[in-house]
Amino acid sequence: MSDSTEPGFAEIKAIFLAQFHPDLGPIVRLTYPEDAVELGEQKGFGDISSSRVDEHHYQHQNQKPGDVPVVIGDRSHAYHHNEAPVEVIQLIKRPSAARPTSSSKIDFNSIQALVIPKLTLFERLITVNTGRCKVMCYPIAVEGNYARNALIFNMCFVFDINADTKCYEPVVKRVGCLLKELESSGRLLSDPEGVRPLRTMMRQLVSKLNAHGEYQIELDLKGLSQSMVSTGISIKLFPHYENPMDIRLYHVPVRRMDFEIARLKSSTNDYQTQAVDEVHWDLVLDKVIQCMDNVNHVRRIARLAQIKEDTVILALRHLDYYGCISLVDIFQFGNVYETSYQVVDAYRSAWMQRECHSYVTQNGKSGSITMSELLQLYSTIRNRQTVAEWVIEQKIDLEQFDVRRFVVFGVIHQLLRRVHCYPVICGPPASRQESDAVGPEYEMEMEMAEESEAERSVKARTASLDASEETLDEQILVMLDGSHHMDEISVISDRDIPTLKAMFEEYGGIEYMYK
Repeated sequence: MSDSTEPGFAEIKAIFLAQFHPDLGPIVRLTYPEDAVELGEQKGFGDISSSRVDEHHYQHQNQKPGDVPVVIGDRSHAYHHNEAPVEVIQLIKRPSAARPTSSSKIDFNSIQALVIPKLTLFERLITVNTGRCKVMCYPIAVEGNYARNALIFNMCFVFDINADTKCYEPVVKRVGCLLKELESSGRLLSDPEGVRPLRTMMRQLVSKLNAHGEYQIELDLKGLSQSMVSTGISIKLFPHYENPMDIRLYHVPVRRMDFEIARLKSSTNDYQTQAVDEVHWDLVLDKVIQCMDNVNHVRRIARLAQIKEDTVILALRHLDYYGCISLVDIFQFGNVYETSYQVVDAYRSAWMQRECHSYVTQNGKSGSITMSELLQLYSTIRNRQTVAEWVIEQKIDLEQFDVRRFVVFGVIHQLLRRVHCYPVICGPPASRQESDAVGPEYEMEMEMAEESEAERSVKARTASLDASEETLDEQILVMLDGSHHMDEISVISDRDIPTLKAMFEEYGGIEYMYK
């Protein structure tokens, strides 16, 4: 099973260089392609008498009331832009009553206050959503002998609004810092002769990164810098991997790739191949993968492979980081699931529909079922209904339909959410309630009177045999505080869930929460 998103990097739709003009305010100096930005009418800023850029040039008189950026997090404190930490700030552009523009173009007038922002947002990654486009930028201010004591510019990258741009965050920052360095050393942006190398750089950034995911060029700086005639620029896109999740003993690793034929698959990226290569020389990974059958949980894998549980967890975290596996809960017909709102995305995504049908029908079962029927089955799953009850209600033939693969795919792609059962002690045990009703002193006298000497000796001999079970019961009772679900208790205590529920019912005073 492949990843949850289609392979490849997001495509750059356009790139443009915005700059703060001392008289006109924010303008677009260069753009590629040429017609990617809707400039409209440039509006003046009026009379700004101060020479300090950090005091006045941000007061945009032409900013519309609807153009209100929503900044995630606390950004109220001020600081010098050279000391600003690198953070990603998501800005949402509210629609205004301005004249309509083409959906493929950027209305610069509507986002200029966000592209050339206030000083507190300089040297931070900023993402602006406008129309069908997403603009990612890294504003820079170079202080020096300029009209307003600083040159303010911003190289902006334009993507589709639904594109995953996490892998471009270091690229946008690197390009901004590189232009700052070239301006400080060779006045690349302030010199009119710098237009030619800038155009070349922007054109090749779009074409090379879209085609190959990397960019390398010798930038010609003749006539701009006396210290260097040319400079080399190298940029490469790397996939963004989230930190691996916290792996527990009750998690079940599910393979998302075939490790034996991964090198032959064109869809496998270089980093998954790197993880596969490590399997051939890493004995722990080799043993762990041999015991992974998409059914065994982590503790069972550790026992089958005869490896410490902590070592197995480290190996699985390595595979999870590179997207080679996914972690799901233990599948049982007594589990409870509910449909998430993301099932709507499956109706819109043809790629996810193909993946779902391919995975559910991979073992030869469910071959005659259609994709529309699969999606309809996902929508019928509801809370507080076990899988067994759902199978009976939908009249599913288990010989013709693989329920486990159907549920596992839904959990991996967040179409389904597991509703766990948490046992909680809410009252005294049933045995204590009965003894309190009779009276503890009377019950003790009756037991001592009726108990014979032989019975006492038998009880003394069997006390040591039951000591281990009493200790194990104490370990279970400690987990009955509402923070441990039945899967975790079952794996840790090595007892199945029906046995645990029978023990809880006999003990008494235990209720269940589902969440």
